[in-house]
Amino acid sequence: MDYRVLSRYRSELMGVAMLWVMLFHSYDLDLGSALLNRVRGAGFGGVDIFIFLSSMGLAMSLIRHRQDYTGYLARRAGRILPAYYVVMIPYTLLLILWQGVPWSDLFWNSSLLYYWVARCPGAFNWYISGAMFFYLLTPPVLAWLRRQQRRGRLLLAVGAGVVGGLALCQLLVQEWYGEYLDIFYRIPIFFLGLLVGIYVTEDRRLGWKDALLWLAWAVVGVGYYLLASYPGIGELTRLSIPLAHLFVFSTVPMCLVLCLLFQRLPLGWLRRFLRLVGENSLEIYLLNVSVFSQVGAIRQVVSFGPSNRLYYLLSYGANIALGVLLHRGVEGLRRAWRRRRGNSAGEPA
Repeated sequence: MDYRVLSRYRSELMGVAMLWVMLFHSYDLDLGSALLNRVRGAGFGGVDIFIFLSSMGLAMSLIRHRQDYTGYLARRAGRILPAYYVVMIPYTLLLILWQGVPWSDLFWNSSLLYYWVARCPGAFNWYISGAMFFYLLTPPVLAWLRRQQRRGRLLLAVGAGVVGGLALCQLLVQEWYGEYLDIFYRIPIFFLGLLVGIYVTEDRRLGWKDALLWLAWAVVGVGYYLLASYPGIGELTRLSIPLAHLFVFSTVPMCLVLCLLFQRLPLGWLRRFLRLVGENSLEIYLLNVSVFSQVGAIRQVVSFGPSNRLYYLLSYGANIALGVLLHRGVEGLRRAWRRRRGNSAGEPA
């Protein structure tokens, strides 16, 4: 087994992450078990999987294909922004006309500055702005890590990035900038994704030393969980010890275990379903945090009892189906645009 397994099953892992995020956004869903409800409530960890796999994929692409910074950003923006605008513009207009949010929010959402503007009541979900933030950082940070790689200090450099990200979160909490933590919580996992991306391009085997490394990393995560769960630990240490940091330690080991299961177990139909969800995860996510977040309004039309399990089951199906259709529609428009540009470029002057 080598690190390429994470690239091989990347779509399936994205599918798992997307389903977990959908469960997390089902705030009043009762799964009938305290353990299952706790797993559902921890579904924000699916975003850590997104960030990890995204930074891993970006590192692989930048290492294997020489790209200038402007062209790289244009390709990244061309991948996520068309679907974003298709969902965001009508959704923001609906908020303006229905909920009375100011017209200026359409500008903030369109410019992707909405996350950084504190007084933006109609702000779209933070993830797209956060993704572009990490896209901006990736080339210079990856170049710095690769320089450390030649000096044999790659793990130390990644460790510095992880610790620096954790320290930055503490600073933001202490200075009352907690509204920016959605992005900055993910800086450590961003560095780990770049590290694994480098390993994948090197065809590095996942030997016993690497297995011990990630096992020890997971054990540290268990220790962190126990610490974060200890009553009064925040007052005692005068530090913020949020459960969100648990996924700094658990994301890579969790993804490796899932890949091992995909590799060893006969999960053909499940893998195909997870791959479908993963390949369309951006569009499913956009619809999930906009249209399908209006649970109160939707339930005025349809509701299925106090547990709402049937309601959520049907809404998940509709969310996934519409996400697949949105992805295919946007990809069709993108291909038509490319053909048009190609035909225009080929016309005689």
